[in-house]
Amino acid sequence: MSSIAPEQQNITSESGRAAMDRDARQTVSAVAVLACAWPALLLATVCLLPFLNKPFLIDDPWYLAMARQILKHPAHPMDFEICWNNPWLSGECAKAAQFASGNPLMGQVGQGYLLVPTVLFGAREWMAHLTQLVLAWIAIVSMSSLALRFGWDRWHAMAGALLLVAIPPFLPMASTAMPDILSTTLALVAIERLAAWKAEQKANRGIAAAVALGLAGFARSHLVLLLPLAVFFLLDSIKPREMLAQIRRKPWLWSPVIAGFGLVLTIILITREPNFAIPPAHFYDGEQRLWRNLFSYLFYFAVPLPFAFFWFLYRFKAGRIFQICGLLAAATASSLLLISHPLVPFCLIIGAGVFCYLIAETLKRRDHLSLFLFLWLLIPLPIVSYVHLPMKYLLPCVPAVILICFRWMEGFSVRFFRASVLVFVLVSTAYSILILRSDAEFAEFGRDALHQLITPQVAAGKSVWFPGQYWSFWYAPLDGASLTYPGGPQPKPGDLVVVDVFGAGAGDRQLERFPRRTFVEAVTHTYRFGRTMGPGVGLYTNTYGFWLWGFSESEDDRFELWRID
Repeated sequence: MSSIAPEQQNITSESGRAAMDRDARQTVSAVAVLACAWPALLLATVCLLPFLNKPFLIDDPWYLAMARQILKHPAHPMDFEICWNNPWLSGECAKAAQFASGNPLMGQVGQGYLLVPTVLFGAREWMAHLTQLVLAWIAIVSMSSLALRFGWDRWHAMAGALLLVAIPPFLPMASTAMPDILSTTLALVAIERLAAWKAEQKANRGIAAAVALGLAGFARSHLVLLLPLAVFFLLDSIKPREMLAQIRRKPWLWSPVIAGFGLVLTIILITREPNFAIPPAHFYDGEQRLWRNLFSYLFYFAVPLPFAFFWFLYRFKAGRIFQICGLLAAATASSLLLISHPLVPFCLIIGAGVFCYLIAETLKRRDHLSLFLFLWLLIPLPIVSYVHLPMKYLLPCVPAVILICFRWMEGFSVRFFRASVLVFVLVSTAYSILILRSDAEFAEFGRDALHQLITPQVAAGKSVWFPGQYWSFWYAPLDGASLTYPGGPQPKPGDLVVVDVFGAGAGDRQLERFPRRTFVEAVTHTYRFGRTMGPGVGLYTNTYGFWLWGFSESEDDRFELWRID
């Protein structure tokens, strides 16, 4: 006799039927896709338009400099000098290829090519951000289409697109010139076009999938793993015999993946530099950083991804109160061990619990779609030994997160599903707007402080110098300052040097070259809307913290001006 309650049996049977529907081939119309995508398109546009003139910050100048190089030599995107705040260079200038060991995958050259129009239009901030907005639109449309092709109805397709936009840091990264929206868009286009190719087997679908698969790794290197994921996606089963039978029956089905792999190799051969290496040794930083990145990965499963929110609803509906209470108890107990930051271990345990449940559920279901979505989630894991693992590296996996949450919500009423999605979208959008506003303040501080310190001195006929990093590399030359670095041009007695204290200590290393100096003035800043980079907060790197936004103060929030004696 079955011990499963009738209600639970209904949920299980509905889930099984829905899973079978999604295994069937789906064709969708462009009109249906746009009808589902327009709320998310409107939301993204309304949120991002106020930030079209947001200053460049953090790594934006790296990709803009690459775009300038591409205009000179399209086949050598990393053959240019750049000064950056990496500790292994000790503040020195070097070829961009040295940072990535000549590897165009590690150099993320895709964003450089994307920003060529921005440079052609005078490197205006609005042009770069408008380019990102267009990419966001493509990602939104692709998300709606993907949901429809996987067998969900129009409400799910609309909800999926809204969730993609709302989940941080989609909107914040769309307000930068960095490659995270490009990587997310390419991942979505690749999988969506593969689904179209699998269903319809039309040449244009396969060509689009191949191009997206081939280019994705040049936006973010770990997206090269989309190629083996695509091989698995095109299969219909997880049983070895059935897989081999399908490959013998339809070997041509994998032609987009083979073409995508060929495109990757072709671009590497064309754009690689002489010191090509895989991977660059200085990108890895020991066992301690590995554990921090792994913890960050699990932390993000609770915040800001919607896993924890929908998992609690899913388990509550199934009557698994004991599971919910057990996970909350474990999270609470762990938070008591770190009283100074109790929310960090609490969220970490919640995220780890959800991740373990996903493993168990995938093993229990043993169906193709479950395993495919779970493998999609794992794409960032091979880079946990990299110097950092910010949430933005998980953005290309967000579509898989959304589809898994949809599966969890299959047993709920339509009204409850819509209400749950609406609540999460509203909260996440508000959080994203806070991040957007705070990050704009962060960017404006760097640009305005440099202008305030440099412009009056240059107008008075004095020579002002700067070490290169972040804003300084882009805005200081525009204000009239000159670049200085070990082995390069040096300031003379009486000249001035402006340094960004926040820039990872690079300014201090540069000042050590001038022991005889006098402090002139400084520009400091106190954030009004919270911050996105600093103690405990790391939108662009988890080195500072796991949170994408928060309140904290730092003595390093300043730019200094020194006179060389």
